[in-house]
Amino acid sequence: MKTFIICILSLVLNFSTATAHSPVGFVVPKDGSIIKKAPEKMEIVFTAPAKLIKVEFSKVSSNQKKSLISGLLGNETLTPIKLNKDHLMKESRQHIISLPELDDGIYKTAWRALSEDGHAIKGEFIFEVSPKGSDMSGADVKLLMGEGKVKRIRGTKITIKHGPLGELMPAMTMEFNVSDKKVISNFKRGDKVTFQVNKKLELIKIEAK
Repeated sequence: MKTFIICILSLVLNFSTATAHSPVGFVVPKDGSIIKKAPEKMEIVFTAPAKLIKVEFSKVSSNQKKSLISGLLGNETLTPIKLNKDHLMKESRQHIISLPELDDGIYKTAWRALSEDGHAIKGEFIFEVSPKGSDMSGADVKLLMGEGKVKRIRGTKITIKHGPLGELMPAMTMEFNVSDKKVISNFKRGDKVTFQVNKKLELIKIEAK
């Protein structure tokens, strides 16, 4: 039952993030994940450079089984956890946030940021630390692999309509940076490709499918 409630809450939070038009590629730990080992850091990775202006991190703390259900209406019982502010006001795609030592429990992160064009964006995600959880949080992932279709090439940027990248990033159409335009010089709009990107969402390798 507890896992079911976590999944429902995750879906609601994902919906609120999506309706905010947030350009988030992925978060670590993955939204809605139940992990065995408490993470030492979180990652928020945007599809374009953004500047975090606020991050609120809390533990969902209530002994009542209905506390998470009430949270679906925005009435969760939360205990704020203080974070340092090293991650704020830095423009980047990848933002790494150090965490204090965490006990078993459910944790919620609410963030606000400024997109590259100056628009305010926001989102939320949750995860649980539990002995019954998985060892996979996404923290150890170095490269994300996927496949898709080239939509546009512009200088050292390539736009690909792709499927999910591993278990972290959902399917979407996105523009990737490359360090050298020679990497993409042999490709054109409509080509089907397989590719690899790092966790900063920079394209490392691309091949015709």
